[in-house]
Amino acid sequence: MSKTILQAPKWSRAWIWLIVIGPILSVAGLILGFASAGSMCRSAVGPNMGFFELYGTFQGTAGAVGACEKSIAAVAAPAWTFIVLGLVLFLAGIVVRSVIGKRANAAGEQPFKKQGVKRRSVLQGAVAFITAALAGAAPAYANGNVRYVSASGSDGNPGSVTAPWRTLAKVRSAMASGELQRGSTVLFKRGHEFYGSIHMPSLIGSAGSLTIGAYGEGARPRLLGYKVSNAAWTPYSGNIWKLNIAANSGQYSGNTSEPSTNVGFLKAAGVIHGRKRWAISELAADWEFFSDSTNVYVRLGVNPGAGVAIAVQRDILRLASHTTVQDLYLGGTGAHGVATGGKNVLIQRNEIEWIGGSALSGTTRYGNGVELYVGAARVMIRENVIRQTYDVALSAQGTGTAGWTDITWDSNRIENCNMTLELWGKGGGTGFLRCRFVNNTCIDAGYSWAALIRSDRDGKGTHLLTYSMEVPVDVEITGNSFLGARDNYTRNSGDRQIPAGIVTHGNTIKLGAGKKIAYGVENPEISEQAAQWQARTGREQASVFAVSY
Repeated sequence: MSKTILQAPKWSRAWIWLIVIGPILSVAGLILGFASAGSMCRSAVGPNMGFFELYGTFQGTAGAVGACEKSIAAVAAPAWTFIVLGLVLFLAGIVVRSVIGKRANAAGEQPFKKQGVKRRSVLQGAVAFITAALAGAAPAYANGNVRYVSASGSDGNPGSVTAPWRTLAKVRSAMASGELQRGSTVLFKRGHEFYGSIHMPSLIGSAGSLTIGAYGEGARPRLLGYKVSNAAWTPYSGNIWKLNIAANSGQYSGNTSEPSTNVGFLKAAGVIHGRKRWAISELAADWEFFSDSTNVYVRLGVNPGAGVAIAVQRDILRLASHTTVQDLYLGGTGAHGVATGGKNVLIQRNEIEWIGGSALSGTTRYGNGVELYVGAARVMIRENVIRQTYDVALSAQGTGTAGWTDITWDSNRIENCNMTLELWGKGGGTGFLRCRFVNNTCIDAGYSWAALIRSDRDGKGTHLLTYSMEVPVDVEITGNSFLGARDNYTRNSGDRQIPAGIVTHGNTIKLGAGKKIAYGVENPEISEQAAQWQARTGREQASVFAVSY
């Protein structure tokens, strides 16, 4: 015989459900609230600070705090709703039971007698109720809105881990349609290569971030911008060969649908060839190239053949607001590796290399590892490796009143880029507000693939570069290692001094013998005279200089 619960014969049995469901709701709210924000951030109902927020309090790392807060915000309301509602229901059950008992006694009735309501049924109903409530309140990621992409998949698949998508084009269309939106995740198979780019539309949805990452074992998935030549080169004139690199020409593989023919560099047998010319008549040495609206032309004594990787003008990733990008390899473009003017963006643990060289305007060439446009806010760029850029590893620049707010570059490793950090702004407005460059390791500025082929080489092999600083500036540069530079530690326009508002201190700066500390005749000091430069400028207090690199 089933165990039963005593129940009043004339009064509602609602108090049983209230007493059972109430604690379940509260416990569910506590679980959701403590767990959802992650171990490195505070939870929605936990202590006032988590690791990143504590770090941010002492170091001013506002981007880290923003990354935590947006995760917390997605679960705070449902967590507290469950907790409070559960307590209210439990107390209401006790009150209802007490009222039932008093009224029954006053009427001379037995207050509770056996009825056929099973405890198991009550609990099963309560569990079903809370499960449905949690499903409705959880963010999209928790609901399993995850899509997988593999080089062996098919765009006709549903995008599951067992039936993944295949191309970046499919990912772009899913973002445009809203199949991938805020709270969703798209994961690329480790060890696989994907050609093309992702320029994101404004994301659909009102909570959470879209995450782009990796799954499986092995090396980071590689997102590449190259057009890769087939054996389709034809003679043009003398030792000059041409290849049609217009979209879908059939003469190349890789990034076949990209319309750009603005070539930044060529890569053949692992060697970069970056000598871009501005007319066919200027092609004078092997591997010099020129490109027009249809073809790329290369001077070489033999047919260049198949397998020449051709980097054209297209950012690999252009990010919308509320986006996380992590654990990817991004390379092979004549433009930027990653670019964004968005808000609430996290870029972490990526490898970015072989960047830039396309024409920006006229004969000016460009290409940065991570580019932040005007309007970027609450952006964290951390633990990335950035190598071999035509221009700068990390840049925040542009014209406009929106400025850059709560930007943090933290614990990145920067190797062999022409410049490490670039800052410039015009247009007034907020300018740079609460921006920090901290704990980065920056090696061999000015020794990139493009260092000796640039037309504007004077002083450009530098770690810190500032231009046209016509906006308010609130930037701190501390805790970094700047190791080796072709020309100097810092190059600044105008009066050739680091702009007021950029605070530099507590860094380690190692330059070779005789290297300039700062560019320009206004700054005569060389690396052996670091103490004089510090005393004259008031810069790099508590920093360590060495002539040992």
